[in-house]
Amino acid sequence: MTKQGGCLCGGIRYEFNEEPIACVHCHCSDCQRVTGSGFATVFGLADEQVKLSGRDRLGQHTISADSGQSVTRLFCKTCGSQLFTQAENNPGFLWIKAGSLDDSSWLKPTDSCWTGSASSWAPADPDTTHHVGNP
Repeated sequence: MTKQGGCLCGGIRYEFNEEPIACVHCHCSDCQRVTGSGFATVFGLADEQVKLSGRDRLGQHTISADSGQSVTRLFCKTCGSQLFTQAENNPGFLWIKAGSLDDSSWLKPTDSCWTGSASSWAPADPDTTHHVGNP
């Protein structure tokens, strides 16, 4: 079954048919800042599994992670919606923000990462495996 999502203004849309390789809650301080919340829920797919329209509207911001490797966050330049993350340590994979899905009811996060950075008001999900850093 095709799953779809996109940004708030609708200028960027994506779809895919495959099951994600992983679905995690990330509590790192960067994800907290990017979402304005306690964590980001993301799921991973191989780049070629995601059909994307509106690519010309994508903005990006690249940082150096604690590991020294780059992390690039992709967002809509029009509405600011955070959509994707690409990490140098996972080449060929696209991490998609779960909140950008049209229907996210099927997602089942299995892990919580960077729990050492979790805010007291947004603790790690007790039904997931906890990792102090990356899994």
